[in-house]
Amino acid sequence: MRQYGVPYMGSKNGIAEKVIASFPKAGHFYDVFAGGCAITHATLLLGGYRHYHANDLDGAGLRLFLAAVRGEYRDEQRWISREDFERLKGSDPYVRLCWSFGNKASNYLYSQEIEPWKRALHHARVLGDCSLFRQMGIGTDGSRADIITHEDEYRRLYIRWWLSQQKYTRDELDRLIERCEGDIKVQEEELRRYLLGALKASGLTQREVGRRLGTQMEGHYFGRSQWSFPTEEHYRRMQAFMPLLDKDYNEVVGLHELRQRLQRLQRLQGLQSLQGLQSLQSLQRLQRLDSLQRLQGLETTFKDYRRLEIEPDSVIYCDPPYKGTAGYGDKGTETAAFDHGDFYRWCLGQEGLVIISEYGMPKADFACVGAVRKASLLSGKGSSTAVERLFVPRAQLGRYAEALRRTRVTTLWPTLW
Repeated sequence: MRQYGVPYMGSKNGIAEKVIASFPKAGHFYDVFAGGCAITHATLLLGGYRHYHANDLDGAGLRLFLAAVRGEYRDEQRWISREDFERLKGSDPYVRLCWSFGNKASNYLYSQEIEPWKRALHHARVLGDCSLFRQMGIGTDGSRADIITHEDEYRRLYIRWWLSQQKYTRDELDRLIERCEGDIKVQEEELRRYLLGALKASGLTQREVGRRLGTQMEGHYFGRSQWSFPTEEHYRRMQAFMPLLDKDYNEVVGLHELRQRLQRLQRLQGLQSLQGLQSLQSLQRLQRLDSLQRLQGLETTFKDYRRLEIEPDSVIYCDPPYKGTAGYGDKGTETAAFDHGDFYRWCLGQEGLVIISEYGMPKADFACVGAVRKASLLSGKGSSTAVERLFVPRAQLGRYAEALRRTRVTTLWPTLW
């Protein structure tokens, strides 16, 4: 399958050709919320328009796409550490998107427990240097085949090496590894009783604690279902009105957190994969002559969609932040701040044909013209499937159907509504 666009949360790469098969032809094509540029890229390659316009207010994905097509990542070999990510994510689109978890531009790609392994794997595969694995006592060449063959052995060796960095004796390491699962359950119950005792002595209810903290996590702190110990910030704030919480935070949770991290290591899967390298390789595949030639006809802007000057005879494609889903960036600010009511009014006021990707739209003003099921990371429930739908303003339905007929376009999307 052809790769469209760059790694991006909510990318339309997998369904790009099906999406644009539902677009009538026109003089101008606008990708109003270009994101990772999958639709822009597919439309450029498959043609049908005299002028192409890609816009994105954030612009990280659009800038990364332009740089990738120009071949700027041809010789890229960097390992990006957690510290590098925090330092560079504001200025380097490659770091921000390709080295963030789920390509969400917020958190670093790898957990603290697995980061040293992934660094060693990167050095072995990208730089041909296996010295970091040797320092761990692991005799791999870093190849996928070797790691799959020896996965259990390498996991055991890595866990022992990782624990040795935490300054425990050999006997303590053996006990941690052997009794990890049982000790976690015992310690969780001890910590829960510690919190409940302090709550009872304070005379407060769980709800009052939650209100003082400005959170709804109190059920997790004091109950059994999905129990978790308070964050360090919440613990210190609770100490101010719960005097029996008299122990230092690190003293209380230090060993418990270590056991939890060990448990995550023991359950590790996919030791052979290197997501940072996979993202880089997807960028390098964009270095195609046909992509570069087509790119000469692309106009790019980095504006609020409401400030776009849209030419007559246009198809206007919108893939906005989906209502009710996780956002992009550090706190999902783009989705949280996006005014969907303003967006609906803007769509209804356009002269050009408007086509919107969303999960749902107000039925009074918009009609669904097609749908397809695809993998989703935006549902808030981890990786799952969701129904992607295309909508047009109801007032434009006749124009849309006539434009499809006139340009002999047949949608590939089965309508589910």
